[in-house]
Amino acid sequence: MRLWRSSDDLQDKSVLIMGLGTKDGGVGAALFALARGARVTVTDLLDESVLGDSLAELADMDIRFVLGGHSIEDFIKADLVIRNPGIKRSNRFLVAASDSDSAVDSPTGIFCEIVDRPWVGITGTKGKSFTTHLVSHILRFSGVKTIAAGNNCVSPLRFVDDDSIYPILELSSWQLSEMNLHRKSPHIGCWLNFFADHMNWYSSMEEYRFDKESIARHQSPGDIIVLPVDDPALSEIPGSSERYYFSSNHVPPDGTKGSFLEDGWLTWRDPGVVRLTRVDTLPDHMAVPVHLDLITPAVCCAVAAGADPLRIAGGIATFPGIPHRYQFAGRYGKIRIINDSAATTPDSVIKAIMNLDSGKIVLIAGGGGHKNLDYGPLASLIRARVHRIILFSDDPASARLRNALKGMNENRLSLAGDMNEAVNIGISCLDPNEEGTLLLSPGCSGAPLFVDLFERGDQFISCTGAYAASEES
Repeated sequence: MRLWRSSDDLQDKSVLIMGLGTKDGGVGAALFALARGARVTVTDLLDESVLGDSLAELADMDIRFVLGGHSIEDFIKADLVIRNPGIKRSNRFLVAASDSDSAVDSPTGIFCEIVDRPWVGITGTKGKSFTTHLVSHILRFSGVKTIAAGNNCVSPLRFVDDDSIYPILELSSWQLSEMNLHRKSPHIGCWLNFFADHMNWYSSMEEYRFDKESIARHQSPGDIIVLPVDDPALSEIPGSSERYYFSSNHVPPDGTKGSFLEDGWLTWRDPGVVRLTRVDTLPDHMAVPVHLDLITPAVCCAVAAGADPLRIAGGIATFPGIPHRYQFAGRYGKIRIINDSAATTPDSVIKAIMNLDSGKIVLIAGGGGHKNLDYGPLASLIRARVHRIILFSDDPASARLRNALKGMNENRLSLAGDMNEAVNIGISCLDPNEEGTLLLSPGCSGAPLFVDLFERGDQFISCTGAYAASEES
C-alpha cells in the first residue's frame, strides 16, 4: 500500500478518515486534513448514539459523515485514507483503496513522516500510558513545553506543526508497525517490558516482538534508547543508538548510565551517582510497586529530553497519576477502591494482585473480549490470594476465566449482569471496619460488554462513588 509523504499536497484532495472513534484519533486526523485544505469525509461503523462527543467537536465544520457502516466508493475515490491503526491493512475497504492508488496511512505514520525535531516514544506491554504522562509532567515541571499523546488518545496530529512543543508519545505495537513502514523510530525511545498480548491479532510472539522492536530499529548513533537492565532479551537488542538503562530491583556495574533504586534512594547515574529523592517520601500512589517500577524509565526519558535531574523529584512528587491505571478511587471505611480497568491482559492482573499485601481482595474481572491469552497462571493466583472474584454473566473473557477457575469453591465466585451489580456484590463481601480491597482489574479488552476500557473504568468509578461519598459524609 502506498504511504503518504510529507511532500504530498492535500489542498483540494479527498481525505477519508476511517474510524472516528470515541477518543481523539479520528478527530485529530480530521482537523489535520481540514487545516491543509482537504475535502474530508469521516466514516465509522458506529453511529451517532456512540460517537456523540467526537461529533460534537467536529460540529459546524465542512465534513461529510458516513456513519453506521462504510461505502466502498468512498475508499476508491479517496486520495488519502487515514485509518485507525487498530484496523488491519488487509481490511477489504483498505485493499480497495490501495488498488485504486489511494495512499493509506495512520496518524502516527503521518506524524513521524512530518516531524524531524526530537521527540520521545514509549512502548511496552504494560505501563505505557502512566510512563508517558509521568515523563510529560516531569518535563513541564522542569520548564519544557510538552504534551502526552499517541496511544493514550490525544492525537499527535493536533500539534504536528507546533515546533515549540516537545512531543511525548505512547506507542502501541500497531503504531510502531506504521512507523516501521516509514522507516522511522523516535529520537528517544523507551521499551518498558514485553509479555504476551494481542494474540488475537498476531500469529506469534515473534511477530508481536518484531513490531515492538521498531522503537529502536531505525535510530541513528545520535539517538537514545531506554531499556530495562534486568531483562537481557530487551537490554541486548541490536542497534547503534546510545543506551540508558533502568531498574527498581538492582544496580548494575559502575559506568552504566541510567536511573536506579539504590539503598532507598531514586538515583541518576551519568556516571556519578545523583540522589534524586528517597523512596519513602514519595506519595502513596507512586510508591506502590506497579508504579515504582515505571519511575526509573521515566527519569531516563526526562533527562534524555532535557530535564534538570535536580528538579525531577518535584515533578514526581506532584504527579497525580492517571485514570484507569491502578487508580486509587477512594475508600469505604477501611476498604480501598482501585480502578485498574487498563489491565487488559492476565499478566497485568497478576501484577495488580501482587501489589496488595494486606487484607481481603475482592476482584472484579472480565467484562470484555479476550485476546487469546493464557488465563491459567492468573487462575492459580486467584485461588491462592483472592477472597472473592466477580465475573460478568455474558462476555467472552468472563467465560474464559470461569473455565480456567473450574473446580473453585462456588462461594468464592459470583456473576453480575452489569457493573453496578458487580460493585454491590463486591462491597457486600468486605467489612468496612477491616482492611480490604475492591479491585477492578479485568484482564481483557473493554468491548463488547462496554464501549471500551475507559467506559468500563468510568462506570466502576461512578458505581463506587456512592460508597466513597457515604464514607465522607
